[in-house]
Amino acid sequence: MDSSLKRNERILIIDEQSLSQSYLRYALDELGYQDVTIADRPQLALSLCRENHFSLIICSYNQGKGKDGYQLYEELKFSGLQKHTTGVIFISAETDPTLVHSVIELQPDEFMAKPFVIKDLQVRIERVLKRKEQLRPLYQLLDAHNYSAALLYIDEQLSEVSQRKWFPLLLKLKGDILLIQQQYADAEQYFQAMLAIQPFSWAKMGLVRCYLHLGKEALAFTELEAMLMRSDSRLFALDLLAELEFKQHRYQIAQQHLIDAADLAPRNLLRQQKLLQLSRLNHDYEIQYRAAKDMVKFARYSIFEQPDLYLNLARASIDFALSSENEEQNSRLNRQANLSLQNLQKQFGKQDFTEQQQILQARLLYLQDHKDKAKALLRGLKVDSPIHSLEDALDKAKALHEVGLTEASQQLFEQISQYCLQQRTDPMFKAYLQQEQAERQQMQQGPRELNNNAVQLYQRGHWEQAFSAFSLAHQVMPKNAGIALNLWQTLLTSPRSLCPAKEQTQLLLQCQRVIEQTSLKPDQQRRYDQLKHKLQHAAASGQNSVNF
Repeated sequence: MDSSLKRNERILIIDEQSLSQSYLRYALDELGYQDVTIADRPQLALSLCRENHFSLIICSYNQGKGKDGYQLYEELKFSGLQKHTTGVIFISAETDPTLVHSVIELQPDEFMAKPFVIKDLQVRIERVLKRKEQLRPLYQLLDAHNYSAALLYIDEQLSEVSQRKWFPLLLKLKGDILLIQQQYADAEQYFQAMLAIQPFSWAKMGLVRCYLHLGKEALAFTELEAMLMRSDSRLFALDLLAELEFKQHRYQIAQQHLIDAADLAPRNLLRQQKLLQLSRLNHDYEIQYRAAKDMVKFARYSIFEQPDLYLNLARASIDFALSSENEEQNSRLNRQANLSLQNLQKQFGKQDFTEQQQILQARLLYLQDHKDKAKALLRGLKVDSPIHSLEDALDKAKALHEVGLTEASQQLFEQISQYCLQQRTDPMFKAYLQQEQAERQQMQQGPRELNNNAVQLYQRGHWEQAFSAFSLAHQVMPKNAGIALNLWQTLLTSPRSLCPAKEQTQLLLQCQRVIEQTSLKPDQQRRYDQLKHKLQHAAASGQNSVNF
């Protein structure tokens, strides 16, 4: 036991299980800690933290019904209830890697897996408390946001040989403060100096952040590619590579980086939100739906639970269903959209969501081929009303376009664009808005009607017009096998070239990849098999097109 530590520290145990409470109280009593408070539910813990200052919080993940330990710790951090002067030890019987990565992102002082012995607990407690006690003046300055004074204090401590034990932590904190103060040029030099001494991971991460803010993106790319290979920096690298790829308009690559990051630590809601935005840019409605569903799942009972999450899940369900030809899947998505609206009313029943629900009901009617009923629901909505939510306004514009109210839709799109110019709008949302507006100006019909119209054009031998319509439908619904098959057939059977040879080869490969990764309907499969057979015969005889 470290005799240099006082035993009057206030310790809060947050654990729902009585057996675990008893063990922790017994362990702390054995170690000489007497001022121990137990909270058996998260709301009590939050209340205690608002009214008291604790030297140490031991937070368990397992909290019974409602808010779990991760969400509780998340709330303590984001609401400012956990100060720098308070240590946190997070304990969990669950050791699934996705939870561990998610918890580590919140940066507790220690993470312990249950079960553990008293000796291990003692080592962790004393390590945390000694650090908090020794650097208390610095942590108090950080809590007060007095960063200039904090930097002076760090420099003073670094000049004291007796403080050598704390040098690594002090050096890291100095880098953190330089970034907080946005002193990127000074921070760049500082991190480079640290890396000349030792390859600290925190210094590499700090240097990359400096590169991004200083416009040195090529250097950032190089560092991040190397950091992908290390487990302690992979998550950081994936997030920032996604950001860089987005800036370069390489949306597919950016999305894959975020998918990989979300697979590692799915509880980060900001990451899931970015993934949702990117998947919409890529017309990847399945990933959009997955991200929206995960956001609802992980936000439930948390400080970040809000109505938009349920509305966006309903919207994502409809978007996904509109892009799919699988009737069983569409039925499930239809039920999910309705369930999301029911849960919205259940959780936020006191708020008025009449218009949002009316728009979603209209989109569901359109999904079920009741276009006239959907149009009747939407016709009475005001287009020029003030915008309070960009997502609400965008969903209204999309719904108006789907049912054929294109003039009203274009008017609302323009209003949303003007609103974004006057506000600080998320860059990914802005890019998606511009794409949606441009695509819907090209399409005077919804993608389904566009595809059906293209079929008629094809049957009449209007090859160029059919190709243009199928291409646009494929652009908006790139994973729809039926549209891909129609485009593939048009390219193969046209008596004349419809696009440059390189573009045609790429389109044929894209379409074939979609077709062969999907379970086609029986009539589609027969058509595809016949086309492939004729294509092979044509290739053998040297023909340029297939008669079908």
